Amino acid sequence: MSSWANRRIPQKRNISQIPEEFRPQIVPRVARPEIVASELYQEDTQNEIILNKRINEPKKVVEPVVNPRQFVSKKIDTSLSPSAFELRFKEKSYVFVILRHLRTTRDNDLWISSYNSIRKFYTNKIVIIDDNSSINTVDGKLANVEVIKSEFNGAGEILPYYYFLKYKWADRMVFLHDSMFINRPFRDTELDNNIKFHWYFNKSKEGDFRKIINYVSMLTNSTELQAFATDPDTTWFGCFGATSICDLATVQYLEEEYKIFSNLVLAIRTRKDRETFERVFGIVLYYEGIFNDDNCSNYGDILKYPGAFESENNNIETAGHILRQKSYDTAIMKVWRGR
Repeated sequence: MSSWANRRIPQKRNISQIPEEFRPQIVPRVARPEIVASELYQEDTQNEIILNKRINEPKKVVEPVVNPRQFVSKKIDTSLSPSAFELRFKEKSYVFVILRHLRTTRDNDLWISSYNSIRKFYTNKIVIIDDNSSINTVDGKLANVEVIKSEFNGAGEILPYYYFLKYKWADRMVFLHDSMFINRPFRDTELDNNIKFHWYFNKSKEGDFRKIINYVSMLTNSTELQAFATDPDTTWFGCFGATSICDLATVQYLEEEYKIFSNLVLAIRTRKDRETFERVFGIVLYYEGIFNDDNCSNYGDILKYPGAFESENNNIETAGHILRQKSYDTAIMKVWRGR
């Protein structure tokens, strides 16, 4: 029913009101030309043949594209390398000691890379000494590993010597920071010493000399040692990171003679303290005549290490690439995180 008020509202057409000869022809959907044409594309035997041929083809492995700015966490390698062997030299056993300090979860990739690098070449026992890490980590999948949570927070580089002296894991110790990695097997010349630093630094980088003398005075039998340290004509070099390959017998001798490890482990707490120990350690060894001139290390001056102290050199892949570019020969790689 229409009215003047709703005259503009469209009305449905009643087809019965249209004369038959003027009515639009109703074509079923299946008979419409465009539908018929589209149905022709539903069957393509050529495609079926290609598809059947590809069923038995091996699937291509698509490598994931890694964003170079995206952090990828390291995984612990639970299987030993088939070429790995036990490190022994002149019938002496070896233990690897990793000093670990974690501030963030990203620091986990350092000690894991260090652990994996050792297991790539060697099956020896590994001891991980955790120095006051601020985050938790997982140590359950490690093979032939002992983990020690140090009670001397912040003592840092002196801890491997202190615990080596206490537990006597082997005849010799290879001490690494968690930011150091094994790059190749050690050569006999790198093992044929009672003690060898990995790298040295010149005594001109003396830092706080008063602190050095203060630390020397904490040692027993230190009178002549202080005179040696204060003599400007004496030659000595610092031990970078206090890291070395050393005999248990040498560590025992230094402790018996100077109480260097048991006394200083109680005093070292800060980064400056740890830097002082690097120098005191070198002074004692040069005073004892164990070293002379710059024959104290296997890999020379740390300042000549490619990319030394550069924050861009912060993972094992980057470190390896830099060493290959510079043809720098070393069994131990080092990265810097500025911790």
